[in-house]
Amino acid sequence: MRLNLAGFSRLCARLILLAALIQPAFAGLRPSLEYAAWQATDIVLVDATSKADVFEVAESWKGDLSPGDRITVPEFKLSPNAVPISLYPKNIRSVGTDDGGFSTQIPKLVAGSQMVLFLKRRKGSETLPPATEPSPPIELQYSTVFNDPEDCAVWIESAQLYHFMQWIYPGPSFLVAWDMSVSKLKDQMTEIVVEQQDLAEVVKVEDGGERAERLKPYVLSGVPQARQFALQELGKCGPAASATIREMLDDPTFADDAADVIKAYAEAGGETVAEELNFRLQRELEFWRATAPSLSEGWWNQDSSPQAPLRERYSQTLELIRGLTLTHYPAALSTVIELRDLWHFLPQLNDRSGLNQMAEECDELIEHLQGN
Repeated sequence: MRLNLAGFSRLCARLILLAALIQPAFAGLRPSLEYAAWQATDIVLVDATSKADVFEVAESWKGDLSPGDRITVPEFKLSPNAVPISLYPKNIRSVGTDDGGFSTQIPKLVAGSQMVLFLKRRKGSETLPPATEPSPPIELQYSTVFNDPEDCAVWIESAQLYHFMQWIYPGPSFLVAWDMSVSKLKDQMTEIVVEQQDLAEVVKVEDGGERAERLKPYVLSGVPQARQFALQELGKCGPAASATIREMLDDPTFADDAADVIKAYAEAGGETVAEELNFRLQRELEFWRATAPSLSEGWWNQDSSPQAPLRERYSQTLELIRGLTLTHYPAALSTVIELRDLWHFLPQLNDRSGLNQMAEECDELIEHLQGN
C-alpha cells in the first residue's frame, strides 16, 4: 500500500490544529465535538434522572426533540465504582496526576446534574414515535462512529463544564474542567447547525454554476466540516462550475485549500478543464525544476507547520496529476513524463519514505494516457 503523503500532510495539519486548541484554559471548541455536532441529528441539554441511561430534555439545540421528552442512550454505561464529579480530586485540571483512575471514568450523575449530548437516531427510528401514555423513552445513540460518550458528551456540575480530552495518541482520555460556559457552547453549536442547514439548501440549487457560487464562501468557513462539505460538493457541480472554481484557484484567499480546490476543479470540469490542468502542471514542473536541486534530503520534515509552502506545493502538484487521470488529454503526456523523470533523477525528490509517490502517480497517468 502506498503512502498518501498529501493526505498525511493534511492529517498532520489537523493534529497540529488540535494541539493548538488544547490550551490550559481549554478556550476552544474541541474538534471532536465539532465533528459530533455535524454528525448529530439531535444536540440536547438534558437533566439527569434516577436511571443512569435515561435523561429528560431541557433544551434542544438541534433536531426535533422538545423540552420534557425523555430519551435513553443504552450505550451510556457506568463503571460499578463510578462517582459524581463532586467527589473527584480537586486537581481534576491537572492531567497526568494520580487520582486513582477517576478522571478516565464516566462520572456518575446525580439529581440536578446536566449534560449536553450529541446524538443521532438509530436506523429505522429517524422520526419520533407517536405519543402514548405513558410515553417510553426515545432511544438514541451517540453521533460519532465510535458511539462513545467520551466524544459525544459534556458534563455540567454547578455551572462548571467538563469533557474528555485525549492528550496523547494513542492513550486514554481524561475528564477535564473546561473554561466554557453553557451559553457560549450553545452559540458555537448554533453556528454549526445554521451552516449545516444553509448548506443543505445550497446543494438543492440545480444550476451548477450558481450552486458553486453559493458554495464558494463556505470553503472559508470557520467550521471544518462545513469547509470539507463545500469542497466535496463543488466537485459535484459539473462543468458549469469551472469558471468559479478556477477563480478560486487564482485567489490567494483560498491558497490554504488549493490542493482540495484543484481536486474539485478536476472532478467538476472533467475533459473541459484538461488543457487548463496541463497548463498548471507545466507551471508546477518549472517550479520543481527551479527549486528541487537546492533541496536537501529530508526537506519534507524541515517545516511541519500546517501551511508549509513546499508541502502545499507538493499536494497541489499531486492533485493536478490525479485530476488529469479523470481526462483523456494526450497533450499532457510530455509534461507528466518530464515531471516523472525529474523526480527519478533527484534523490531528494524520490525519497522512498513516501515522496516517491509523485513518480508512481506519474507512472499511472502515463499508462492511462498511453492507453487512450
